[in-house]
Amino acid sequence: MSVVIIFKDEERFLAEAIDSVRAQTFADWELLLVDDGSTDGSSEIARMAAAGDQGCRSEGDATVPGLHRVRYLEHPGHANRGMSASRNLGVVNAVGRYVASLDGDDVWLPGKLASQVAALDRHPDAAMVYSPLLRWRTWTADPDAADHEDLMGVGRKKFGTHPLAGRVVDPPQLARLMLKDDYFIPGGALIRRPVLHEVGLYEERFRTLYEDAVVMMKIALRHPIVVCDDVGYLYRMHPASSTNQQSAGAQIDVHRAAYLDWVDDHLGSLDEVPPALRRDLRRARRSTHARRQLRHRVLTAGRTAGRLVLPLPVRDELRRRWRDRTRPVVTRP
Repeated sequence: MSVVIIFKDEERFLAEAIDSVRAQTFADWELLLVDDGSTDGSSEIARMAAAGDQGCRSEGDATVPGLHRVRYLEHPGHANRGMSASRNLGVVNAVGRYVASLDGDDVWLPGKLASQVAALDRHPDAAMVYSPLLRWRTWTADPDAADHEDLMGVGRKKFGTHPLAGRVVDPPQLARLMLKDDYFIPGGALIRRPVLHEVGLYEERFRTLYEDAVVMMKIALRHPIVVCDDVGYLYRMHPASSTNQQSAGAQIDVHRAAYLDWVDDHLGSLDEVPPALRRDLRRARRSTHARRQLRHRVLTAGRTAGRLVLPLPVRDELRRRWRDRTRPVVTRP
C-alpha cells in the first residue's frame, strides 16, 4: 500500500493527517509526503516525519529492512507545480500494489484502508474502490457545524445510501453520474497502481479544482469500480478548502467548464462512446453555462453571488428539519 499525501502550506493540519495514516488498522503501508512548494512550517513537519520513521517497507512482495517507511518528496527547486503534478510525483515513486491519496488537511478513520483492501480482494477485476466522504465541519467544535455536514459521492448534498453501494459498477455507469452531478465524483479512492499508469496518471494542467475528477473519469470509462457505503474519509471544510464556495467562488464554474471541455476531448479519443454519455455531457455543459450566466446577473445586480439571505425563523426551521433527517453513524477520531 502506497499512501500519497500532497500538501502546500498545511502546517496547521499536516501532523494530524500523518497520524491518521499511522493509526490505520491495515499496517502494510508506505507514506509519501509530497511538498508542493510550501512556504510555512509544513515542510519541516514532513521532513521530520520521514527522518523519524525508518524501518521496514514492502518492495513488491518482499519486505526490505532499513528503508524509510515515510518519504519526503518535492519538486525540483521546491517549486509549486499544482495538485496533479504533485500526485503524479507520489505515484511514480510509489512501490505498493495499491495507491491511496490523502490531502494534507484531511483525516482518515482507522479502518479506512483495511475495509477498502478487503473490497478489492473480493473483486479482483475491479480497478478501484471508493466510499462517500464526509464534508467534515464539526472539527471546529462549532455547535451548529453538524447541521451543515453532508456526504460527497452519494449525490447532491444529502445523507443516505449511495445508489450504487455494494456493487461492482461497469463502465460507463459511474461516468454518467459524474457528469450529472459533481457530488458523484469519487474521493478517497484506493486504486490499483498499474491502472493509474495505464490511464496516464493525473493531467498536470489541472492544478487545483477537478484534478481528481479527471483521473476518476478516465478510470470510470475503462474499468469496473467497487462502490462501498462506509465513511472512512473526513474531508475537512475550512475557508481555504479548494471546494469551499466562499474561497472558490465563481472560479468553480470556470474550472468545471474546463473539466467538461477536457471530457469532450477525451471522449473523442475513445473508439466507442455510448450516445447517452454524449447527451449527459451536453446537459452538463448547458447547466454550467446557465449557472455562470445566473451568477453574472446576480453580480451585476450588486448582490452577493450564490447567497440567499433568509429570515432567521426560516433558517431555524430548515436547520430543525435537517437535524431530524436520518444520518449515518460516523466514529470520529
